[in-house]
Amino acid sequence: MMPSRKVTIEKVEEKRQEMIKLGAIYGLTSLLTVQASQELDTLLNALASKRDSEYFSLQEAYRYF
Repeated sequence: MMPSRKVTIEKVEEKRQEMIKLGAIYGLTSLLTVQASQELDTLLNALASKRDSEYFSLQEAYRYF
């Protein structure tokens, strides 16, 4: 696993834990919880984009074999 991807996975887990705590304290519809959820979505989208680009890069590399 690439170090930059590992950092992203760690950030996702940290943000997820933060969101859960905020939801438990302030409720699921509080502004703080919703903001944390949106930040988590952004991190998850970045992780998925990285995964997809790595997949297509590998697919292109093996195309000629």
